[in-house]
Amino acid sequence: MVGCSQICQTDRTIPDRMSFSIQYRLPDTAFWEQYTRLWENSKHRSPFQSPSILRYYAEKQASAVAVFQYAGADGELLGAALFKRDKEHFSFLSDIKTDANFFVLHRNLKPDETRRFFEHLLETVERENWALMLNHKPAWADYTSEFEAIVKKSPLYAMNLDYSVCPVAEAETPDALFQRVENSGKFRYYATRVSKATGMDFEVFEDDNELEAWAEAYCRAHVKRWNNTSTPSSFLDAKRREILLGCLQAWSRDNVLVRFSINSRDGRIGFAIGLREERSLIFHATTFDPDYAKYSPGKALIHFIASWMVGEGLSTLDFGDGNEAYKYEVASREQVLRRVFLSRKTNLRFILKTLAIKVVRENPGMFSLYQNRLKPFYLNLKRRAAVFMSLSLCFNQVEYFLADEQFALVLAS
Repeated sequence: MVGCSQICQTDRTIPDRMSFSIQYRLPDTAFWEQYTRLWENSKHRSPFQSPSILRYYAEKQASAVAVFQYAGADGELLGAALFKRDKEHFSFLSDIKTDANFFVLHRNLKPDETRRFFEHLLETVERENWALMLNHKPAWADYTSEFEAIVKKSPLYAMNLDYSVCPVAEAETPDALFQRVENSGKFRYYATRVSKATGMDFEVFEDDNELEAWAEAYCRAHVKRWNNTSTPSSFLDAKRREILLGCLQAWSRDNVLVRFSINSRDGRIGFAIGLREERSLIFHATTFDPDYAKYSPGKALIHFIASWMVGEGLSTLDFGDGNEAYKYEVASREQVLRRVFLSRKTNLRFILKTLAIKVVRENPGMFSLYQNRLKPFYLNLKRRAAVFMSLSLCFNQVEYFLADEQFALVLAS
């Protein structure tokens, strides 16, 4: 396998002068200018692959970035996928903080051009001897059937799992969507309680006003919310707080970030991070101060957001990755997220890992054990061990088989 620290570019030019390349280096300014034009004209225009957020991630992962790209006859970028190396496999660069990972393809690509993009990507996996994990892959992307058909024809080892869902509240009009939320008594009840409470107000920010203070308050509430639970907040780590702020700043630069909060006389007590995607708003992340749990700030914010969406002409509220019960009080359908694993058939270590993931994911009891008990236990243990360098190094040696669902399989067997 070519190391990510090396600079490598392999061009494949085909008769109509389309060219494909893989680069193991930090993209330059010229690339980001082209990528911005591509994203603005892409088929899905997902905020999770917006230019500023991927550039931020790339700079954080400079020595581990791999860029697969397709250029037309005039050299203009028409398709791209950015990856990062995670120990012994590659995954989407946007995995750092995402609900869905899209390939970024120009909306004017013809079907045969889309097919060639994926054929050359799989050829790259074979040639470069990659083990590739495509996490949070949206089954609803318009290129999915083409991609999966090409995967089936490929000589590579491949596994495709339905892994998670994004519940979606959708209506014909923004007013109809708000009415659906309004008809749910719980959301209306808690929004009314907040509105009538002395010193409480709903807020919405569509720019970077008070961004740093807002992010700090979000992290404090998140830490407080998950204190003394089996899953303490990741924002106990200063690096995670730094990453959240960096993500918010990047999304703000791309004009896709909308922040919602509830302010009280004691400060902000409820938060929601929203992301624009075409005519949708993604309810990406939320938290609240547990001292104000009786107001159910999260549900109150959903009612407020639905009201705000009317003025914005948005008729789809995408609740993002996860099947939490509160989402289904207004969700009208689900969108499936998949995990796709690709490698040479000789990569037995990776194949065994993916088979273990499959066993755990398809066994509800085992998956629940992994999600609710073993994974939190492992992450907490790792966080504490990281204080001691020698123990941290030991964890790095075993993490390949303990950081995913196969952890549950190992301990349950």
